[in-house]
Amino acid sequence: MKNRYRHEMEELGPSPEELRRLYTMISMETKQKRTRQLSWRAAVALACAVLMATVAAAAVIPAVRETLQRQLGAFAPYVQPVEGAMCQDQGVEIQVLGALSDDLEARVYFSVQDMEGDRLDECLTLKGQLITGEKKETEESSEISVSSVGTSYFQLISYDPETRTALFSASVYYGEQAQPRPDAQVSITGMTTQEGKLYANASCSAVTGNTLESLPAGAKDRVIFRPSDVVNSPCTDEVLPQNLVVLAPDQNPMPLADTQDMWISSMGFASDGYFHVRLGFAEGVTPEEGGFFCDLFQSGSWDDRLFVCQQTLVEGGMDILFPLIRRDDLALIQRCKARFYGPYTRLGQSIEGSWTASFQMEHYPSAVLDWTGELLGRQVRKVTVSPLSVTMYSNDSGGFHSTPLYAVRKDGTTVAAEPDTGRYSAPVLEGESLVQDAFNTWKFEEPVNVADIAGLRLEDETIPVN
Repeated sequence: MKNRYRHEMEELGPSPEELRRLYTMISMETKQKRTRQLSWRAAVALACAVLMATVAAAAVIPAVRETLQRQLGAFAPYVQPVEGAMCQDQGVEIQVLGALSDDLEARVYFSVQDMEGDRLDECLTLKGQLITGEKKETEESSEISVSSVGTSYFQLISYDPETRTALFSASVYYGEQAQPRPDAQVSITGMTTQEGKLYANASCSAVTGNTLESLPAGAKDRVIFRPSDVVNSPCTDEVLPQNLVVLAPDQNPMPLADTQDMWISSMGFASDGYFHVRLGFAEGVTPEEGGFFCDLFQSGSWDDRLFVCQQTLVEGGMDILFPLIRRDDLALIQRCKARFYGPYTRLGQSIEGSWTASFQMEHYPSAVLDWTGELLGRQVRKVTVSPLSVTMYSNDSGGFHSTPLYAVRKDGTTVAAEPDTGRYSAPVLEGESLVQDAFNTWKFEEPVNVADIAGLRLEDETIPVN
């Protein structure tokens, strides 16, 4: 066992030749800076520290990278690996793993790992920016002259409790004017696990016509959202039951996906004859004062009356009353799903610090098509296409923003591109005509080889791609 362990450690760590180079580097003078010669014991100690860091990275990074590979799917081969861009503060390490960029958008993937404790979880949010620009070096410091700054929003992709590591993405749009720059920086000033966001669905198929145990609203129960708070609500306060009741807890509990902060505690018809859903909250969970967005929806069918609800904070959770849903609507309810989403606060920790990881970022340039003309009755002035996206400048007045686009390969197969960010300006009078100025973008569902594209199809018309 001892020999096997030593063999495994040697496989993970530096080779004997690497250790000799390390000892030479740290114990002898270098051209850049003269340093005091370290003792043999100090050199070995530092080499052991490098070995331990290598072992730790080997245990964490493969799991993170595997998650990233699954997340990227067909885009994985197009991601530029980033090496050596990491920083550490307050016992938390941030490491940039890769970047995916073209002339429209840059998206960066990075990990956040707690090296000292267990302060992170699946509700981790970050405060900071993704910055791209040109780096200017001075004797005192180096800084990036900003060409484009992302918002303070970062997307959490996954959290691994075993390695205490979160995987994030951050993006910045270059838009119409800004140009991609090689210098980039992930800059974080704080992180917290005290802010949650709920996105959950629950099937109502198991609801029966039975009356569930109900309780009169107590003195400490508080209504935080009423149907009359909805603009043009079909339900006024006058149609609400005169005596407010709430469902008793834990009658038919079921979990909500991707969260342990909340769950369905009870769901069905209360003694007032109306449909209720009672959510259970973990300790410290509090929704915003306006409550959650709650509705009942059917697959492929929408009914406005299913949006109306009243939300009452109760001990350990919240009771949601749907005042337009009665027992006669049981068959409808069983075809529905209950949906809840919105922000809330929770028990957690906040960490303030300064994390800055700088790196070089390549991008896939867009080709400007040698075509302008009329498309679906609009005048198109410019079209660009990259392996990741399509941009279009035209006088469109709003139709393109919801119309999918397809890249048609030379072999006849197609790749869909969904509408993404864009801009529509107010019409301007030029001569006797109103001229519209629009900028539309589409993102491909998988990367494309621009040289292999014969055309771009929008509805029944095609733009030729040379």
